Amino acid sequence: MRFIQAKNYQWAKDRKVRLIVIHTMENAEKPGTAGAVAHWFAGLTAPMASAHVCVDAEEIVECVKPEHVAFGAPNANRNGYHIEHAGRASQTAEQWADEYSSRTLALSAQHAAIVAARFGIPIRRLTIEQVAAGEAGFCAHADVTHAFKIPGGHTDPGPNFPWELYLTMVQQAGGAAHV
Repeated sequence: MRFIQAKNYQWAKDRKVRLIVIHTMENAEKPGTAGAVAHWFAGLTAPMASAHVCVDAEEIVECVKPEHVAFGAPNANRNGYHIEHAGRASQTAEQWADEYSSRTLALSAQHAAIVAARFGIPIRRLTIEQVAAGEAGFCAHADVTHAFKIPGGHTDPGPNFPWELYLTMVQQAGGAAHV
């Protein structure tokens, strides 16, 4: 996996990761998107934002090491692992099912299974209330926005993200026990 260090991140000691936070890059689904967004996170003019990895249909690019804090979603940074996906929150169910998105989701699920196993994160989709209550599992950036009432927050990965399929793929890739 290629590594392009994000400009904005924080060193952490004894980080307790309980969330895998799913994002969309709000960028085109095409080869090179993961690398392009990773370079954007690394750029001199990068905003105060980052993710642990960026995923497209061809590759995963690491931007922040798992033991460090990425700035992916306020109130879920210190305890979250952030995965950015090529695509947009506005994608339809059909667009999430096309060949490009299917390959992106497969790569992401393989990686998420490793992360879930490493940090003991159960493979389950959390509700907004569970995110707010401090439970462990998978959530959307939008869930964090709603759980902590963050103004101007994000809506990604969107209402049509195929959660059931994705979590099944993570489970099949060999992650922690499905809850």
